[in-house]
Amino acid sequence: MMRRRMFGCFIVAFLVNVWIIFLFSSAFSAEPRYGGTLRVGVLDRTDNQLDSRYVGAPLYFPAPFMIYDGLLQWGEKGYEKPVPALATSYETKDNKVWVFHLRKGVKFHNGREMTAEDVKTNFDWLIETPKGWKPLMKRGSFSDLQKVEVMDRYTVRMTLKRPFGPFPKVIARDMNAIAPPEEVEKWGDKFTFHPVGTGPFKAMDLKEDKVVLERFDGYWGPKPYLDRVEYIFIRSDEARLIALQKGELDIAHLSYAAKPTLDKDPNLIWHKIFLSDGLNRLFFNFRRWPMNDIRFRKAVWMGADWKNININAHPFQSGDWARTYLEFSTSFNPEALKLVPAYNPEEAKKLIQAVEKDAGKKIPPLFYLDTDAEVRKAIGEMAKIQLAQIGVPLNLQNVPRGIYNDKLRMDPKIEWDIGQQGFGFEPDPYIGFSYYLTNSGAAADGKSLGGYSNPEFDRWVQKAIEALKDEERIKCYQEAEKVLLMDVAGVPLYPSRSTIGYNKKVKGFIPNPLINVIVTSDWANMWIEK
Repeated sequence: MMRRRMFGCFIVAFLVNVWIIFLFSSAFSAEPRYGGTLRVGVLDRTDNQLDSRYVGAPLYFPAPFMIYDGLLQWGEKGYEKPVPALATSYETKDNKVWVFHLRKGVKFHNGREMTAEDVKTNFDWLIETPKGWKPLMKRGSFSDLQKVEVMDRYTVRMTLKRPFGPFPKVIARDMNAIAPPEEVEKWGDKFTFHPVGTGPFKAMDLKEDKVVLERFDGYWGPKPYLDRVEYIFIRSDEARLIALQKGELDIAHLSYAAKPTLDKDPNLIWHKIFLSDGLNRLFFNFRRWPMNDIRFRKAVWMGADWKNININAHPFQSGDWARTYLEFSTSFNPEALKLVPAYNPEEAKKLIQAVEKDAGKKIPPLFYLDTDAEVRKAIGEMAKIQLAQIGVPLNLQNVPRGIYNDKLRMDPKIEWDIGQQGFGFEPDPYIGFSYYLTNSGAAADGKSLGGYSNPEFDRWVQKAIEALKDEERIKCYQEAEKVLLMDVAGVPLYPSRSTIGYNKKVKGFIPNPLINVIVTSDWANMWIEK
């Protein structure tokens, strides 16, 4: 009897404790709530980054990706597979003619419904940029787009000059901002101060040091939990970290140098994220001497210890080194490593001497153009010291990202000799290789970004994009890579990455290879705990 009573008391006590735990957890569980303002610390804002025609990388300024939508977007795993956005589905029979079925009832922030006519006009700008406009950032990715036709109010047909299998992936990556044409035409160059899209947030207050977005209640997708998002521009990585610690920011892009501080702060959470499509590499301007001499380009590759430069340029010697173009992609070919020249400054010096002897002149200081990001400045400074020892003097020019893009990609005077860029080879290698295609339109003169041209490379890329099977496409890309390596078209450097830190009261943040703060989407919806 005693045992039964004791057992009964134990059961009662157990149930009471379970009930207490349930009540406690219910009272303090983190349930999503509406309201509040998220303050995001970002490192850069260029003059035209809110203009749908010139949207850049989300790492530097994520605001446009909450203002605008594209036909397709990326899911939680990043550049794996395009998922529906403004287009609910698409189809093709030959990889040349593509039909996109648009989502019905989508509203622009000005209240007007988005239709097939709007999509056509936005893509037409890529085919023929209106007179007086600056060259569009992504036009090189759509050089094969021949025409866009409206089939009905919610259906668009796009015809390419040739079959192009990666077309949906390129759209998801490089055409992610559809704007109402009447607003673009109304504001012209000032559209960046009056942006209108279809995204979950609309622009409300645009200042030099801050962009404020407000929830758009007419959004076609999940309703944002947050009322507002403020993007606050703080150029200094250290100042951004201090602001996060003091509670002046809720989430911020940071340098990896912040790791020790983030580890010690119990109120902060952080993630190191690799940008799955970002591979930084040197570009040579083939339009100028001596960059158009393969001996010079090979000397630059052999004459600097790029492995240790890339490792040491990152905080705590944490850098990663890319030896080939596809090394950090799913198309990596180990055989390509055989074509990578070894570090050999003595041999590089002999090549430079031969180049100068044949030309009858010394190599002048070369215009090395890059952004003023700390890692990239460090790479330039170390390269300058090492290349000077083989007879290659560099004149380093580190400028803000906006000026840098204008110079490297939009300046018809092409005032650079060597530059660094971060375009990658995911979700499809075509995206990275397109900048080397002879007539890609990646530069202001309609040619490749560095003026590089090789018909054999063009043919392999063409075979790849026409391939119907992924295995065949990858093999073609690997052959194209071999051509670039043998021509020393550039020097692979390192994969891009970012550190994102945030206060633990911020909920719903999902780290992803896009290196973006995705506030609201089909797979993420951030909110702030009370």
